[in-house]
Amino acid sequence: MSRARIALQAEEVIAGRLAFRDFLLNLPDDIETKDQLVSELVDLLEHEPKVGGFLGVSAEEHQKEMSRAYQLIALLKTS
Repeated sequence: MSRARIALQAEEVIAGRLAFRDFLLNLPDDIETKDQLVSELVDLLEHEPKVGGFLGVSAEEHQKEMSRAYQLIALLKTS
């Protein structure tokens, strides 16, 4: 699977159209050990903070936390 395809699927996870578990199942087995950018993106998606409610963060804080994920997606799309 190409980096661009991984980036597109990550966008689907963030938008709520693809379950994180399904995203992981679609990844090649060894991609996280071979590709540091993909590994970091997977980690960010796995630990995405909840917005609002009990133990959740504000929308502004969520955006700050997720800005690195968006940067990684952009990098993966162009490489």
